[in-house]
Amino acid sequence: MPSILRHPQVRALFAQLGPGIGLPGLIYFVVSRKAPVLVALSAASAVPVLDAVVRLLHGKAPRPAGLVFIACAGISVALAVRLRSPMFILAKGAAISAIVGLAFAVSAAIKRPLTRTLALRFSADSAEARERLAERWRHPKAQLAFQTLSLGWGVLLLATAAQQGVFAATLSPGTMMAVDPPVHAVVTALGVVASIVYVRRLQRTHPEIALLPTFNAPAEA
Repeated sequence: MPSILRHPQVRALFAQLGPGIGLPGLIYFVVSRKAPVLVALSAASAVPVLDAVVRLLHGKAPRPAGLVFIACAGISVALAVRLRSPMFILAKGAAISAIVGLAFAVSAAIKRPLTRTLALRFSADSAEARERLAERWRHPKAQLAFQTLSLGWGVLLLATAAQQGVFAATLSPGTMMAVDPPVHAVVTALGVVASIVYVRRLQRTHPEIALLPTFNAPAEA
């Protein structure tokens, strides 16, 4: 287990999740001292915006996933303010997890796994390298592995969506902002570790499919 925790992909995951674990709760509790709940929740939802600004200041382009989160945060805040209900902000994470989970599960069912698409995107820098990997990963064992990974992530994300929905419906806004991000980060990290363990075991018996590059994405992708 320690060797897995030192894996580049796991380190990159913790580096990317770090700000999102504690900042939303901290921002909420600071702002809520002098502002209404909706204002505090809106401020806490701005963490993806802060991440994008920091990257721009360092001369880096915002992450595509970060832009999606910014758009979702903007929609949820607009609905919450318009309808005067914090539930739109509190349930935003559950909605995103459910949509992404369904996408992974459906991609596995139709045998076009999203994990393979993402692996090709992050494991190779050029079109030629991606084509070589795509050819190698047409191996039936590789295809089955990517389908299994997509199904696994689909189930995990749908379960996470259910958990987040329960939290949003039963916890106070402050407790939700403090508890949900760390829980989500831990679940995501466990999913990544489980994926790496699965791939390593598969590659020991089928080294020709070379799936390990799937998990070698750079930390600043």
